[in-house]
Amino acid sequence: MSEENVETVERAYVALTQGDAEVLREMAPPEFTVDFSRRQMDPFVLGRDEMLAFFEGQARETWEGWPTYEPKELIDAGDVVVALIRTSARGKSSGVEVDARVWNVWTFRDGRPVEFKYFGEDRAAALEAAGLPE
Repeated sequence: MSEENVETVERAYVALTQGDAEVLREMAPPEFTVDFSRRQMDPFVLGRDEMLAFFEGQARETWEGWPTYEPKELIDAGDVVVALIRTSARGKSSGVEVDARVWNVWTFRDGRPVEFKYFGEDRAAALEAAGLPE
């Protein structure tokens, strides 16, 4: 099942880049959570529907067009996928280019993603959360 999990994560980042909330809604069950509690500014944890509303609102308000989410490394750890993502965007009002590489951990249950956790640049913490050695 883990190869399918990696493919699901890839599809999720394509949907995020395209601003396709409907694909994300179909992909993630109602109990899906997004955990950005490790963010230094404005940390939060949201449920699936709150996440979709935030995603659509934040992207439209903050960014010129949709941000790009490009997987650079996907590590298959069974029911967990660790992802290094290159995120790039341009600020809507400032015009400032943002380009960051961040680590995310996706947890799956019964072949569906149930949790997404953001780890910023902390590779070691992401690997530890997935139960993998550094």
